[in-house]
Amino acid sequence: MKKLVALLLAGVMTLSLAACGNQSSKSEDKKETSKSEETVEISFWHAMSGANEEAIQKITDDFMKENPNIKVNLMNQGGYLDLFDKLMASAKAKQLPNLAQIYSNRLSWYVDKGLALDITPYINDPKIGLTDEDKADFPDMFMKDCIWGDGQYAMPFNKSQMVLYYNVDMFKDAGIAVPTTWEDWAAAAKALTKDTDGDGEPDVYGIVFADNLSTDIAPWLKQAGGSTMNEETNELYFDTPETKEAVEFLNSMFQAKTARFAGEDKNPNVPLQQGRAAMCVASTSALPYIEADTQEGITINAAALPGHKTDDQLYYGTNVTIFDVGTDAEKEASWLYLKYLTNTKNTAYFAAQTGYIPVRKSAKDDPVFAEVLKEKPMKQLCFDCMDRGFQGTRNIGGINALDALGAQLDLVFSGQKDIDTALKDAQANGEKAMEEARNN
Repeated sequence: MKKLVALLLAGVMTLSLAACGNQSSKSEDKKETSKSEETVEISFWHAMSGANEEAIQKITDDFMKENPNIKVNLMNQGGYLDLFDKLMASAKAKQLPNLAQIYSNRLSWYVDKGLALDITPYINDPKIGLTDEDKADFPDMFMKDCIWGDGQYAMPFNKSQMVLYYNVDMFKDAGIAVPTTWEDWAAAAKALTKDTDGDGEPDVYGIVFADNLSTDIAPWLKQAGGSTMNEETNELYFDTPETKEAVEFLNSMFQAKTARFAGEDKNPNVPLQQGRAAMCVASTSALPYIEADTQEGITINAAALPGHKTDDQLYYGTNVTIFDVGTDAEKEASWLYLKYLTNTKNTAYFAAQTGYIPVRKSAKDDPVFAEVLKEKPMKQLCFDCMDRGFQGTRNIGGINALDALGAQLDLVFSGQKDIDTALKDAQANGEKAMEEARNN
């Protein structure tokens, strides 16, 4: 995969677009309007709800006020899985929307099938594209997640970081420092687990994880010196010494009953908010729910995931792609909307209103988000960890393979299967699942 700078500077123009404008100034300072005088209608499928959807709606309304000849139909498709199922069905029916929110590991299939639009020509267009300053304003980690080969097929949108939330007073009362290593983490989980009635089942767990640990296991594999899979060769790394080391560490806390899954609580932050856990691993996108629902008297803070051999930190979230459908006017309108959605002002506003993080570095200096940072210093964490951040691999069928790994890990964590056998079976089942998905 070529580096982002090479892609953006060497992209070949394939659209006949007027060449004017000053590339030294920020593109968002110019009015981003379509050259077409006809009314253009485009559709954007998403999975945002609540405050997230309200923020997108405001940004969209503002865009349409500035571009009265472009109508954007925001279409909520339910949760992420609902959205992705509907996108696949619409692809097979040849009825894809103009734009959609999507994880890159799913977008890989659409890129492979030629269904996603390479937006490089729009990005490099001197009139309606991005300036060099704009391009440098997006963290490389986020932009690389949108690039396949020589083409860029999306722009980063709602990103978040996996973090360690913790009960401040529980740590203070126990005289324990917030852990920064695996060893300290396991020790803290043990010290903070409480079985007050002596029935053998903790009333307060040291740590709670999300139920889908297999899809989020990448940071521990990376910190052990490994990886989930190879994006170039599709080789899986489930049955490796590094994966075993990571699983042994996690399993040690489950077997000691100092860790558990969210289970009936559905989200790992729920027991933390209610004083039934000392720590949880969750996304920064959970922050609004933590702020709204934490019981009175409980103070929660966040820290980077404790490290091991490395200190890699996982960032995740969706991008927005433009599908290669509709007229040229619709494609241009879709680009103008996508550019507007991700400019500094709007990514700062979206991050301020939600638990997501800005996708531009300059958002820290935007008055709206700068004020949020003062009130909620926890949001600074995503910037502090970005130099050691990574995003997951994007293999076609990779999700299916991780599901196969998850099925085996569930057996390990529940004490029904030994790690060596489980990882061997996960490797075989994962390879089969990935192959079937790639051939589907």
